Order: sequence, then structure tokens, then C-alpha cells
Amino acid sequence: MDSNPTIDRVPHRRHRLAIALGAGLLLSAGAMTGCSDDRPQSAEKTPLGQQSAPSGSFATIEGGEVIARINGSPLYRENLEVVKENLGAEVPEDRLVSRMVELRLLANRAREQGLDSDPRTQARVQNAIDNQLANAYLMNFMTEMELSEADVEAAYEREMEALGEETQYRAMHILVEDEETARELIAELDEGGDFGELARQHSKDTGSGEAGGDLGWFSLDQMVEPFAEAVGALEPGQRAEEPVETRFGWHIVQVEETRPMPKPTLDQMRPELEDQARREAINDMIAELRESANVEILTTDVRSMVERDGNEAQPGDETGAGEADSDEAETTADDANMGNLPAEPLKAMP
Repeated sequence: MDSNPTIDRVPHRRHRLAIALGAGLLLSAGAMTGCSDDRPQSAEKTPLGQQSAPSGSFATIEGGEVIARINGSPLYRENLEVVKENLGAEVPEDRLVSRMVELRLLANRAREQGLDSDPRTQARVQNAIDNQLANAYLMNFMTEMELSEADVEAAYEREMEALGEETQYRAMHILVEDEETARELIAELDEGGDFGELARQHSKDTGSGEAGGDLGWFSLDQMVEPFAEAVGALEPGQRAEEPVETRFGWHIVQVEETRPMPKPTLDQMRPELEDQARREAINDMIAELRESANVEILTTDVRSMVERDGNEAQPGDETGAGEADSDEAETTADDANMGNLPAEPLKAMP
């Protein structure tokens, strides 16, 4: 049984840049691959194929390559390529075109029935357009962004300052089932017994037991309480006089040595620091857009929500940093409910 108490928590988990690129597609990999009929279906085999789309009701792509026409409405190679990029699955092109034909036929039928005039449908279309354009702009912004070495070095210095001086411990332990056994082993150690040999013979933690009880180097926040508290109270070379109980059992603890926590080098942190710099640049850009925009909130309930959101700490803001540092509080309750909004990219950034 391997009951190493270091498994409880892992420190210094850092946030990564995550910009959602919403596909906005009605076609899915499941719809493409789940069809039992492997033969591509043409528009002529579909009853809807006999209907014509209202003239001028379909979008055109300037400079696009037309690969099919469905009752007069063009299907472009660009339509096909965008769907292929976002499916995440290999789909035969003929089947993909067949499904896109059917999608267009259904959309044209919706237009014939006036569903494109429904305010909620129009809102969804507008949100999808905004989402795609926002993502395109963010991707273009990041592509053109130039990070200077000075920016990266400054971010590294800030990280090192925030990390501070943390101590690592190298300790040994013997883990047993009950307090009585633990006290018997402590008595043997007091009489000159060898810690490593007793650990190999008696420890339930077979991983460290085979190494004579050696747990290697760790920081206190990697350990369960009260094991961490017991280790932190000992000087190098000291052994706890009392056994320590945790949910794993009873521990006999001895600290071998301590050292300052080794800090990562700039090159080791470079990808993370560059992500951080990009995130900050995006936050600054969005703040400038909001500052220069003329936004009129016309309803009281929406105005109160916007004002509340504006008073909360924004990403990169030093105020409220304590809450933002908690892994369990990476997303607020409000943000957790944003998943169904089409315009996702701004909320998806950490």
C-alpha cells in the first residue's frame, strides 16, 4: 500500500492563456460520422431539394470558390474548409458536402417560412457573427503582437518576487496502522534503533519504506495536515517525540535537512511568461476599447448588472488578487453561467 502523504495537494498551479475559438457550426462530427448509410446523399434525393430559396436571401463570399449551387444559392469551398477545420474528425469530403447541402436546404426552408425574421433567430445569428469576428480580431491581434525581451524579463521578476522565499524539506517517516505500534517503534528508535531499517520492515508506505522512509524534497503545502505542521516544527536532524495521526494512519516523522525552494529559470518559465504578457496586452486592449466606446445601457436591470461587473476586480488588476489566486475560485458563479453565450472569447480568457 502506497500511502505517501504528499499526494494531497500540488502547489503553484498556474493559469494558462486560454482563448476560446467558437466554431459556431451547426454541423457536428457525430452528425457526419454517425450516418448508417455510407453513400453520399445528393440534393435531388432530398424532398427539400425541390424548393427554391428566395432570391438574394443567401450570403456571398467575395472572391470565394463556388463548388456547388443549391437551388441557386452558392456553396463555397471556404464553407467546406471552415467546417473541416472545426470538426476534429476525419470525414469523407463527399459526405461532408452532402451534409452541408442538406444544411443549406433546411436553412432555405426556414427562410421560406419566415423564420429568419424571428427576433430570437436574428439575435442568435448576430451573436454568432460577433463571436466569429471577435475571435478573428483576437487571433490577428496576437499574431501581430511583438513581445520584447524586456517585457518577458519584467514579468519574470514579478513572478519571482511573488514567489518569495519558500523552504523545502527532506524528511523520513514510518507509517503504521495504530498509535500503539507507532509508540513501540519510537521506543526502539530512542534505544538506538535504525530509522531506515525500521521503515523498511514496518512502514505501510511501501514507496518511501523501500527507501528507508525517505520522502525526498517537498514543500509543506504538498503535505496533509497535521503532517506538514509536524515537519515544519522540527529542525534538521530532529525526530518528533510523538506520533502524528493523519487520514493515512500514524506517522513517525524525522526531518533530515532543509533548503530554499529552487526557483525556475527565466527560460523554464518563458512560455508561461509570454502567455502572461499576451494576456495582459489583450486585457489592456479591451480596456482601451471600453474606455473609448460610447455605451448606453437603456434598462435599469441591465445597468445594475453592468455596474456590478465593473466594480469587480478585472484580470490583471492587483485589487482582489487574493480571490483570483485561489485555484478553487478560478471562475465566479456568474462566469460559470456564461457557457451558453455565443460571444465567448472575452469571458474565456483567464
